[in-house]
Amino acid sequence: MNQTIKLINLLLLITAITLTGIPAANADYSGNVCVNAQLREIRPGSVGLDEGFVLGVNLESCGSKAPQDITFEIISLPPDIMVTESMITRIPELTYSTSQRYLTYHMRTTPDAKPGPHLIKMKLTYANTPIPTTKYYEAEVWVIGENAEPRISSVKTDPEYIYQGDTVDLRLGIENFGKTKAKSVSVNLDHNFKGIKDSTIGTIGVNASQTALFKFKADRSGDFKIPVLIEYEDDYGKQVDEYDIRITVLDKKGNLNLASVKVNPVLPYQGDTVELTLRIENSGDRTINSIRVYTDHPFKGLKESFIGTLSSNEDGPAVITFIADRAGEYEIPVTITYSDDFGEEQIERKINLIVLESSSNTGTVITILLILMIIGGLVYNNYRTKKSKDEVIKQLMEGSGNSVNNREQ
Repeated sequence: MNQTIKLINLLLLITAITLTGIPAANADYSGNVCVNAQLREIRPGSVGLDEGFVLGVNLESCGSKAPQDITFEIISLPPDIMVTESMITRIPELTYSTSQRYLTYHMRTTPDAKPGPHLIKMKLTYANTPIPTTKYYEAEVWVIGENAEPRISSVKTDPEYIYQGDTVDLRLGIENFGKTKAKSVSVNLDHNFKGIKDSTIGTIGVNASQTALFKFKADRSGDFKIPVLIEYEDDYGKQVDEYDIRITVLDKKGNLNLASVKVNPVLPYQGDTVELTLRIENSGDRTINSIRVYTDHPFKGLKESFIGTLSSNEDGPAVITFIADRAGEYEIPVTITYSDDFGEEQIERKINLIVLESSSNTGTVITILLILMIIGGLVYNNYRTKKSKDEVIKQLMEGSGNSVNNREQ
């Protein structure tokens, strides 16, 4: 019995020594090898665009043994941050005497870097048993930017005084009052006229200006408040600013007028060849191009005449020739068309034309006979009148002679 107890106690002692010895050995090894990375500085604390800065990282041994086969690397860098040094650093053994325990990275933001936080991700690896140890770190870099401020600095129109029907060239001066460039600048003129509404400028430097060009047709009169949208990019991304301009369009009906109408012959008969001359006058203060006159008459012949260009206060003839093949009284529509920068415009007018019925041959003969009779009557009357005068003179002469004879007796 005593022998059995001794064997049991011996087994318990061996088991106790075995169970306590293995974890003690493991704890001893893991506590002797340890490396940590510490972010020491980001200089300057806030980084501007296209500006350099320094990132400093310190490697420290936190165990009782000198770590070996250490690798420190930058594994993720924002696209708008550049680094001049190698992003991988290898150290065979880390001791207090080594010069590689403090790592310095010279970095720079790009000119188009976006303001805000930027994360730089890093990884530390060093030898350990049974496998290498890996640790991950992050450094946050704040990039600051500036605002652009493109605003309307001037408004000019050509013509200066706008009348209804005018084609207007509008120039908006856009000046950048901000502290950084305004990039990809575009201007939208939200008018309700027919014409150009968008103008792309590009880049406007600090305290610089550009001109946005527009062209439109002022097809109605009145005072108009026109919204202007300026889209651009600055250090903080895409921006949109809204402003207003005012345009006054004076009331002035069309510039082209039908000044006169001439018909040759004045009273055409059925079957006559008629020459219709319409005189078109430009009473406005601008040149008008591609002027055409179309007469919608029912006769055989020409209906359209091309005038071309008329300057201010100039007029020109549109000649239409046709055969008046039917009699009657007609109201003929006249359409005057012309072209400008935005297409074809037109003016509607109406003229009246009377075509007399043609006379027959009998009527013509009768007319001729009547004329001959009238002429004959006039000749006969003239003859009778002359004969009567001669007789009166003769009688007077005879009476005078008798008086002389009587005196002599």
